[in-house]
Amino acid sequence: MIITVGRLLNMGKNRAAMNMAIDEAILITQKDHPNPTLRFYDWSNPAFSFGYFQNIASEVDIDACNTENIELVKRMTGGGIVVHGWDLTYSLILPRYSGEKPVSEMYQTIGKNLVSAFVKLGIPATCNSTIVHQSDSLQNLCLTNLVENDVLLNGKKIAGVSARRNRNGVLFQGYISLDTPPDRILKRVSNNKEIYHEVCNNSTAINSDERNISRYTLIQTISETYDIGISFNTGKMSVKEQEQAETLVRTKYATAAWNFH
Repeated sequence: MIITVGRLLNMGKNRAAMNMAIDEAILITQKDHPNPTLRFYDWSNPAFSFGYFQNIASEVDIDACNTENIELVKRMTGGGIVVHGWDLTYSLILPRYSGEKPVSEMYQTIGKNLVSAFVKLGIPATCNSTIVHQSDSLQNLCLTNLVENDVLLNGKKIAGVSARRNRNGVLFQGYISLDTPPDRILKRVSNNKEIYHEVCNNSTAINSDERNISRYTLIQTISETYDIGISFNTGKMSVKEQEQAETLVRTKYATAAWNFH
């Protein structure tokens, strides 16, 4: 059965481990209590989230990140490093059902929805329709890894998304570059200086062109234009989801075993 009503969660700031734990907790509950969820959230501290298959210890200076108060957390989803604290982060979490769209088709749908919202705000965004072949090192950072259906502004990436599908449901985790992180943060995205220079030269943000669009305005506009066949009504996390998230922080997302091995 296709569910046409879901939940909109506009959440505040959390530590990196809790942000990832909440996404997984909501995903887990989809199996027994299907409730499509569109969630927007923020970060208490600067953070790098990194893809499930990445070995972050070989890519960044962990001690330097600690010095800069940059939290490191591994995602359930794939993809490269994402810099958080200056972006708008969101997740779309759906239950499994017969006839569901392939993940690749959902990437396209998500990209088109974001473009519609950006254009409504006067941002001349487009969906990337080309496949770009890049070196493995540049693929390790989401901002420099341009793939099909990413959202572009003036030819540069401003929004990306990654996914994980399992027996519980489907999780899409995405980010939108709202503001440009300071140089001291960008310098820590990689031990490879080529990647740092690539980020400086080939990344942008919505407010880098003398715009001043707030998180609130961006969330409001995306919520109004988002169309995947589900009406998202303002809601909140259940007690069970909150308890599950707190458990996942302790046993998974705040542990070295998950993040660094």
